[in-house]
Amino acid sequence: MTDATNTLRALLDAYLRCPVEAARTELEQALRGYQTDWIRARAGADAPPVPAPAPAPAAKPAVAKPRFPIAAADLDVLKRLAEGWTGTTAEVARWAWFENRELVALDPNPAGEGPEVLRLTPLGWAAIGRMPPG
Repeated sequence: MTDATNTLRALLDAYLRCPVEAARTELEQALRGYQTDWIRARAGADAPPVPAPAPAPAAKPAVAKPRFPIAAADLDVLKRLAEGWTGTTAEVARWAWFENRELVALDPNPAGEGPEVLRLTPLGWAAIGRMPPG
């Protein structure tokens, strides 16, 4: 990866707290489109013809797998959450590690007070090889 890609990923992940891959992909596609348009506008009459757009692949639900290794004990916690366990930040020592890697989201405690409850995100479900119910 280039330094610019790493810088963009760090900016999106650390400061904006948004889903990095989707935003990065959208920005890269926009940049590629802009570069192509800019080059074609300045290429003149001898420019090759614009290629026809590729047909869209068949839609299938695909969730990106996490790009980092997950320890077996951490996978067990994610599997317990998937099975309906309502783990809280007080019960899961590594909840910040999960949240920073977008595997879980924190919801307010249903009791109205107390530690926040962990909920699996799409990447969390993908990490254990399952699809979210519903």
